Amino acid sequence: MRTSSPSRTGFGAILTLASCRSPFVSSQPYLDCDVATYYSSLPTPPTDTARYDMHNLIKSTHRDQLPYSSSAYGDVWDALIDVDSDSSGDNVKLVYKDIWVPAFPHDFGTCEYWNREHLWSRSHGVGSSGKDNTDLHHLRPSDCNVNSARSNLYFGICGTAAPSSQCTSPAHQEAAFDTEKDSTTFLPPVNVRGDIARAILYMDLRYDGDEGSTTLDLVVSDCPETVPNGAGMGYLSQLLLWHLEDPPDVEEKQRNGKVCTEWQGNRNPFIDYPELASIYHGGSRPLLGDGLGYDCTVPPPSVGACSDDSGPCSSVDQCLCSSSATNRNLFEGGGSLLRGWSPSSRNLQSSKLMMTGVFDGPLPGGLPKMVELYALEEVLDLSVYGVGSANNGRGTDGEEFTLTGSAPIGSFVTVSYEAVAFLDYFGETPSFTSGTLNVNGDDAIELFFNGEVVDSFGDNSVDGTGQAWEYMDGWAYRNVGSAPTSAFQISEWTLSKENAVDGCTDNDSCSSSFPFKTFEAGGTPTLEPTPTPCLCLHE
Repeated sequence: MRTSSPSRTGFGAILTLASCRSPFVSSQPYLDCDVATYYSSLPTPPTDTARYDMHNLIKSTHRDQLPYSSSAYGDVWDALIDVDSDSSGDNVKLVYKDIWVPAFPHDFGTCEYWNREHLWSRSHGVGSSGKDNTDLHHLRPSDCNVNSARSNLYFGICGTAAPSSQCTSPAHQEAAFDTEKDSTTFLPPVNVRGDIARAILYMDLRYDGDEGSTTLDLVVSDCPETVPNGAGMGYLSQLLLWHLEDPPDVEEKQRNGKVCTEWQGNRNPFIDYPELASIYHGGSRPLLGDGLGYDCTVPPPSVGACSDDSGPCSSVDQCLCSSSATNRNLFEGGGSLLRGWSPSSRNLQSSKLMMTGVFDGPLPGGLPKMVELYALEEVLDLSVYGVGSANNGRGTDGEEFTLTGSAPIGSFVTVSYEAVAFLDYFGETPSFTSGTLNVNGDDAIELFFNGEVVDSFGDNSVDGTGQAWEYMDGWAYRNVGSAPTSAFQISEWTLSKENAVDGCTDNDSCSSSFPFKTFEAGGTPTLEPTPTPCLCLHE
């Protein structure tokens, strides 16, 4: 039984409660919620546990069904304020708006304040009387208006099941800048996509329709509209990618523990053991095309052991380490389990972005100065990428500028020292500006993924003056079909002559025109696979 507070039947009562509120401590907290103890009853280690057994664990330990709203302390409002507040307990983070707002007051039907968002929408199978309705693992504080904008849309990028021409970004005028929506999908802010993915995967695992009439069998799918009883949520393939690209952070892990200890008694296994997502669901299907969705008649890549658990994955498999220690390090380090992963090659092979051009301009001040990047695949979170420069052969300075937002497949991203000269010369504004690009044609430039170099132009330990790769007052452009490589290969680049753009005032009229945004992909990284204990997702 939970500690009660005075009646909250009115706005004045809410303000009174807010002014004297102290952190909630259950009168009988669940003491078996630490990770080691919680999973100790399973017949096998968690990463070897069958879905059925894991479902039964999180179902049987879901011991407390909260009231959705109550005049006594201990309902969903109070729980969200407890698990989603800042250190002071006075503010909550809004899931789609990505800002902190006062915890009190909250909404009472007027849409003036924050309200409660069901990540798995009620209209897609969540009932009104079962534990699924008040399950904190998929409930979040949300801006009322943005919540309405999301409505019951599936999670995914624009162009998944509706033409991308329908896309609106941001998804609402009050939503975070990196949100978008169309008539079918809603793309949340990049820094909560993994959190949302794991909440949806949890709901699919937790609710199998085996609790009588109060809950349905919730199914996350690439074809959610085909799920019986309207209990489908999408889109699985994109949620699996978000799960990999935005791994659990400290705050999400702390929230998971608090939900268990102080409120419900159960944990989200996909936060504790992220590899379960691929074990239970396999890999991601490709989209069929703009607005065409997925072919669900073709099964996703299935999980199966390699020839033995100590053997290497082949280069045509997706690799999942079976070693818990290795896997923990991978996720906690922000890595991705992508094609051909090995400790020495995972960043290069999983890089979806590459450098395609560098430019040292003829306008006053040597402007514009810029680097052009190209998205080999869709990049949902550009913040895992950044650029750095190495001036005059003094060695790398590491990542100096971090990108933001996302990039569709086949799109270009430009980073310029400044915007005015870039606009004058190329006729458009750059994607980003950064002082990092205050370089000359004898300086090396590096592209980083998760803090490691995945592509480069020039030798960061050599002053480029007089070197074959010098492009002073000129440019260098990637040859068609090249691929990212952390070790600079001059054979993959075409260079103008030094001072080739002197006297030019714009790119179109210049006799040595920079091949702006003309790169065409075609190559793949060439790496020797490194043996590593793994499970392989066979394609």
